Amino acid sequence: MATTRTKHVVLFPFPGQGHLAGFLAIARLLARELPDAAVTLVSTPSNVAALRRSSSAVDVEQSSIGFHALPFVPADHGLPAGCESISSLPVPAFITLFEAFEALEPAFDDYVSGLRGDADADVCVVADVSVAWTVDVARRHGCAHALFVTCGAFGTAILHALWNHMPALPFGSDGALRLPEHPDVELRRSQLSPVFLLHGDRSDRWTAFYQRIIRHGYRTDAVLANTVEEFEPTGLAMMRRALGKVPVWPVGPLVRGGDSGAGSSETDGGGVLRWLDSQPQSSVLYISFGSQNTIQPNQMMELAAALEATGRPFVWAVRPPVGSDITGAFRDEWLPEGFEARARAGDRGLLVRGWAPQVRILAHTATGAFLSHCGWNSVLESLAHGVPVIGWPLAAEQFYNVSVLTEEWGVCVEVARGNLESSAMDRSKMAEVVETVMGDTAESAAMRRRIVEVQEVMRGAWAEDGGSSRTALHEFLRAMRLQ
Repeated sequence: MATTRTKHVVLFPFPGQGHLAGFLAIARLLARELPDAAVTLVSTPSNVAALRRSSSAVDVEQSSIGFHALPFVPADHGLPAGCESISSLPVPAFITLFEAFEALEPAFDDYVSGLRGDADADVCVVADVSVAWTVDVARRHGCAHALFVTCGAFGTAILHALWNHMPALPFGSDGALRLPEHPDVELRRSQLSPVFLLHGDRSDRWTAFYQRIIRHGYRTDAVLANTVEEFEPTGLAMMRRALGKVPVWPVGPLVRGGDSGAGSSETDGGGVLRWLDSQPQSSVLYISFGSQNTIQPNQMMELAAALEATGRPFVWAVRPPVGSDITGAFRDEWLPEGFEARARAGDRGLLVRGWAPQVRILAHTATGAFLSHCGWNSVLESLAHGVPVIGWPLAAEQFYNVSVLTEEWGVCVEVARGNLESSAMDRSKMAEVVETVMGDTAESAAMRRRIVEVQEVMRGAWAEDGGSSRTALHEFLRAMRLQ
């Protein structure tokens, strides 16, 4: 009689909020699709605790997800006490955490070795791109290995090409950056952030790290992407050309549930949902730059002035500006005098300090547009709920996400770019764009029609009868011997 083999999927995210959210979403998916397999999220102790908290209030398949903490002492790596996530660090210091996670390889090796102690176990390691070194562990123990890309395909392909060329980026005499791998794409300096992309050299720690990651990445067995075949055909084709024989399976959109996120069981974000209940349909502009991004003090002032000029109702998830502790308390002095009081008195807007129930805000019928940094999770959440985007990309692949939304689908208008001291944001342009997206015009009506089309593409990807993401997931599971 044939022996039933044990199936185990080990998920290893990198500790940024968007990465952790993406891995928790794919853990839920795998637990649902592989009821007889063990699905385990692995990270350092504080991140495991955060993942447990985030998963505790979500639906029933969470009960079958396991967690494993690898020993980690931040001080051993020159990190502040308790620092296990990039949310605790300024951007220039991220590299220290990236390098510290590379030092987890021996502990991760011990963990995987224990799983493989059972000769009848099929183990598949699914890792974040930033911990692609896990492929060495998988190879030593005869495990399958995949990378899970938590951002979009187009953005991933562009970043991959940039990392390949660092530090000698091929700028032309006209100031445009044309990547040989993707000759149809033209980039500008304003679309490159953090600044190490412009100023690195071969001894630079960032450059050296990404060169290592790229070498590891080519040795994986497969790449999963949190996108949809029909939504990003160009970006997926670019990824596939870059990776050669490594298959790329799009399995998105993987988005957070409406009750997920820190504090969701205790608060609705300062009464924001009750306030939204009192507003007309599609009338409210939601503003958020994500959990790890913020804007300059002068940009914050300009944005506030633009909001007052439009008179449209808004919900703004505010964080301290660049140069301040982004996790600290928000001070009234960062906005025009009396701004919040006037907004509340006129029932025209709410400021939400810190965490906001983003998915529930986007799902609310009163929400008409999303002013966003265009991080990929925010993009997918907005599209899944049929909310058009006003794009203000700040870093990394966010600039390229905006390109997909504006140029390929027409569901976004870019209003500003970047949060450097030299990055401009004009209140009159902001007010004009808000009216373009939310006003009663032919242009805004066309955008709303297109966003419905995108919604249908997203829903169709998981259709029971041959949805592209459903098909891709099961092809992946069979290739990894998990199904």
